[in-house]
Amino acid sequence: MKITSRLEDQTLVLSLQGRLDAFHGGELQKVIDQNLRNQQVIYVVVDMSGVDYLSSAGLRVILALYKNLRKRDGVLTLAGLQAYCRDVIEMAGFAPTLPQFASVGEALQFCDQVITEKRHLETWDELETINAECGTFRIIPGSQEPGAVLVMGDVKDVLYSRVSVDHLCSKKFSETEYSIGLGGLGNQLEDYFPIMGEMMTIGGTMVWLPTDGHDTPDFLIPQKDTGQVTLRTGFNVSISGGFNELMMFDSCEEGGTTITTLYRTLFQIARRRRPDFHGVIGLAIRAQMSSVFGSGILKSPIVDFKPANGEMVTAPSNTAEWFEFDHTPRHTDVTGLICGVGADLTADLSYYDKDQFDAVFYINPANVGGNDLQLHNHGVVFSKLQMAPKAVNIEKEIRQVVDNGEFIDMRHLLDSSAISRGFLGVSYIQEFRPDPKGRRGI
Repeated sequence: MKITSRLEDQTLVLSLQGRLDAFHGGELQKVIDQNLRNQQVIYVVVDMSGVDYLSSAGLRVILALYKNLRKRDGVLTLAGLQAYCRDVIEMAGFAPTLPQFASVGEALQFCDQVITEKRHLETWDELETINAECGTFRIIPGSQEPGAVLVMGDVKDVLYSRVSVDHLCSKKFSETEYSIGLGGLGNQLEDYFPIMGEMMTIGGTMVWLPTDGHDTPDFLIPQKDTGQVTLRTGFNVSISGGFNELMMFDSCEEGGTTITTLYRTLFQIARRRRPDFHGVIGLAIRAQMSSVFGSGILKSPIVDFKPANGEMVTAPSNTAEWFEFDHTPRHTDVTGLICGVGADLTADLSYYDKDQFDAVFYINPANVGGNDLQLHNHGVVFSKLQMAPKAVNIEKEIRQVVDNGEFIDMRHLLDSSAISRGFLGVSYIQEFRPDPKGRRGI
């Protein structure tokens, strides 16, 4: 085996070529021991792209390195695993323990992210803080990638109950990390098409509210996206490009801050300090919710169920048959995961593609938030979980809720729902464009 090493600040990159068996595992251990004498080494990337054989003895060396780095509050990542080595790690049950990346570059980016997160935690009191009327926002810089809304289908097809089989698309779970829309799960068309309902994906989880009359959400949390099970959708809106800023929000309002007020305040803040704000933001929130007001569509908006009067399902003559609205809180003092998009109607929205923009938003009859904004949000509700006083990674916060929370409900969130505390991922949307990832057909 050929072993080379290089040090990049606090990150050691070990590149291996050959067989990582019992004999060469001993050679690798010597190199590791020599490098770890440097106490500044906290992160290690092991480039396995040149390793075509991995034995249990070799795996033990990797695991010993993992434990050693944990004592230093460090991280071990593996890059470029060949199929056989990946299978050995999975068979041994250590795949969830050892972060794996396709390339050294991706692994280094992950380590850089961990370093940045630690720095933010250490300098928490020095972060930019904005005091607004509704509460305090502590702001952490995020991704530099331009935010976008990817649109599949058109909400008007939902509103007029004209979704047909030809509208359906299948998407992998990994392609819809943050999305809302209409859909379901199932292998056969009859399993989901006549009972499609409100749906969302967040933190690798797909949750939907079947319109089968039971008013009971269903969900699936894949540990690995094999592509064999896909979500089925006739309308889907995804947030793409990462989150440009992360914000810890603490409400100062009795009873919490409504979603209407939260969005309105974020718009005000963005107008003052973000040149890339053009009137629309995408949000993902890990929230402590003081009250949840929801709505749910009662029938799958397919052509077969189209209202006889030809009007939209949201028309006053049709809402009683098609919708359920909460007039009092459905849940109080719970943990919620929220995903959505909001538009500031006082902004010049001609910046965006009008057809794609209009395909996303609609007026929910139960919302009375005001004529200065338009919101579309879904939420998953869990029993209350304690929220850390400091947070710097939205994906980790969401996953912690998904993994440890007791699932209660899923709804289209009305704008009157209120938040007492939340960790927000904010995407400043630069464009609306068709979603290229959906595969037509079933």
